[in-house]
Amino acid sequence: MRLTAQTRVLLQGGGEDVFRKPSFWDKFKGFLGSDVDLRTGEVSLAGNALALTEQVQQAFKLAKVTNAVSLVVDKDIVYQDLEDKADDADLLLQAARRGAARFAQPFEVVRIVFEWQGSGISVLIEAIVRGKYRPGEPAVVLSYGARIDALRPADGEDTDAAKERIGKALADVNLVPVAKNTLDGLVGRIEGGLSRTFPAAQFETDHADVNVRKPSNQEVRDMAGNWQNHNADLRQAPNYAYGWNSRYYDPWGAYYYDPMDTFVSLMVIDAVMHPHHHHWGWGPGYLGSSWSSYGAPVTFWDHHGHVYGTADHYGDFHQHFNDVGHVTQNDFSSASWDDSALSGYDANQSSFDSYASGSGGGGSWDCADGTATASSDCSSDCSFDCSADCSFDCAASDCSWDCSSDCSSDCGGSSDW
Repeated sequence: MRLTAQTRVLLQGGGEDVFRKPSFWDKFKGFLGSDVDLRTGEVSLAGNALALTEQVQQAFKLAKVTNAVSLVVDKDIVYQDLEDKADDADLLLQAARRGAARFAQPFEVVRIVFEWQGSGISVLIEAIVRGKYRPGEPAVVLSYGARIDALRPADGEDTDAAKERIGKALADVNLVPVAKNTLDGLVGRIEGGLSRTFPAAQFETDHADVNVRKPSNQEVRDMAGNWQNHNADLRQAPNYAYGWNSRYYDPWGAYYYDPMDTFVSLMVIDAVMHPHHHHWGWGPGYLGSSWSSYGAPVTFWDHHGHVYGTADHYGDFHQHFNDVGHVTQNDFSSASWDDSALSGYDANQSSFDSYASGSGGGGSWDCADGTATASSDCSSDCSFDCSADCSFDCAASDCSWDCSSDCSSDCGGSSDW
């Protein structure tokens, strides 16, 4: 189970126009005395990227978020905390100033990563400073990925003990809503800090979203093979499987190798879809409807990024999870767990397959004309993921900023994930 949120910072001025190289035709028109506009419509932050990095760091500090993880300009590491130092925000800033020359060079993104722990959740926060952007697009994007501490296996805890303890924790219908409110509070504090360090900026915030990703077969095997390691280990190289501008971008998964996240996802799916009544005392769908009634609906999706639906409507897509119960019955802490259970684990089946074949009621997953019929992934005008002209999260009406011209990378095409 993962909680995600995002804040986008839209600057008013402060950048420089980006110019393209003149073509032969441009030069010819200039020779004839015509005015040639070489502006691309983009704004560059190359001149003040270091200043923006300092402003973001100061906003974190004002929100009492001081545990820095890394600072990277494209693929060049400026700062990385490999020793797990606490309160090292000033060390990150010092490293940024020492590397000032790198900030002055052309770049695509600066990634500033911080951690925060408190009130039962652990959060990774990634701030993206974009090298170029168009007017109306965010210059800085903050993404949050959080985990609920009570749902993580403890060191030395075997499979049965973890299932028993986590199952009882899930029986607390307040657990997920309280965690969501905690993350929303953190997002609000950081946005307050940003409003002080970026006084002329505008902010767009997506508050905490609770979602569960059905693991792939390989992820289940990796989890079983790493059962003795219950820690989330910082990756040597981040895994940006889902881009920072995607709906379910989770910086925790990008920066941490966390096999136990797979175990928690299986537990939550099993608890909502196939509850063990005699142990934990709830009925099918009860947890999903309870979390939703407290303002924390849980969205389920597959490892390709296709959305199934929310937990309180699990009956509409429960057939995609009938295989989970067989896997969760295994004792992963044993030397040889029952790998044969995965033979029936249909994780590669996506919610789109039945629609693509026409057996699930059919429908168009192509948003080229701004429409999508019978879609569980985007609304009729794609407004679930982007507005009718994609201006909410894309540069232009052709979705060129973060999705293809037909919206397929944002609204349903399998190749985009």
